Amino acid sequence: MPKYQVIAEWLEQKIAEGSYRPGEKLPSEQELRDQFDVSRQTVRRALEVLEEQGLTYGQQGKGTFVTDPALEEQNKSRQIAVVTTYVDNYIFPRIIQGIEQILSAEGFQVQIAFTNNRIQKEKEILEQMLSQNLRGLIIEATKSALPNPNLPLYRKLMEKGVQVLFLNSGYCELPCPVAALNDTEAGRCAARYLLEMGHREIGGLLKSDDGQGLRRYQGFLSELQAAGVSMDDNRFVWYDTGDIGHFDWMERRILERFSGCSAVFCYNDAAAVELMELLKKNGMRIPEDISVISVDDTDLAVYGDVGLTSVHHPKEKLGEKAAELLLAMIRRRGGRQAAEQKGYEFDVWLAKRESVRRCK
Repeated sequence: MPKYQVIAEWLEQKIAEGSYRPGEKLPSEQELRDQFDVSRQTVRRALEVLEEQGLTYGQQGKGTFVTDPALEEQNKSRQIAVVTTYVDNYIFPRIIQGIEQILSAEGFQVQIAFTNNRIQKEKEILEQMLSQNLRGLIIEATKSALPNPNLPLYRKLMEKGVQVLFLNSGYCELPCPVAALNDTEAGRCAARYLLEMGHREIGGLLKSDDGQGLRRYQGFLSELQAAGVSMDDNRFVWYDTGDIGHFDWMERRILERFSGCSAVFCYNDAAAVELMELLKKNGMRIPEDISVISVDDTDLAVYGDVGLTSVHHPKEKLGEKAAELLLAMIRRRGGRQAAEQKGYEFDVWLAKRESVRRCK
């Protein structure tokens, strides 16, 4: 262990024991040099470590003093921003509800914004936040499967001391934790069930510009490959944010690619419901002619003509966990962006309904 770290840990232990109380002065640099028989540079590095952790602060010409956490907390912002891609009645209101309940109980004020999964809108929101006194940011990445020109804005926020945590998907270039469903396992879960039900001719309807879509595809594909089921690329249809609600223009491609399929795996319930309506319009019955399985387990999966089999999304619990992770980051000594802070992935389970039939 480096000598500066030995000194830092010794001082940290003394502070924890109460030997040095908030507002009290630590031993001088010379005293620490004599005690540990080290150089001035080593002592200064040890004191820098404590200051970086938020345990101490220095006063020019006076020395190093123990921080008063309660006083520091009073002087810091209580403002948290929450940004999701959409505001509709899909999973987002329930995620936001989970976040707000936890943060409000801790005395934080929550401001909410929406990007509509648009890079320019994300840019405008981040620029506005740079001028605000924010303590933390919980945000769903915009088109997380694509290169993002807004990464410098995130870095500026982090340099200001804003703690940043991502929902559902993040950017691999940023050292920020992510609270999400285990999307890769969600894909595997859907594939396993279709295989159990005897399906082998399987297609997919997946979103190309969000990281969740790629991970769900990755898990789905890996499970089929492990079972020895060959995949035909022509049985997969990819769409992006601009296509949502407009599958009619892809009707011919969808019908052609899913011709001969006994089942289709969809990116989420919204895509699955839109697909089922398109298939129904073309005389196909669910699940008699073709089975459909999805991810998110929303109200859309329950209230249609045919109950949709869907991998469950935690929704409120995801919001609660995101808020808890952000609070832990804020409470870290010094309030620094915790690059090593781990995120959290929720386990998956399948809500089985009538949209998947057993093949003979």
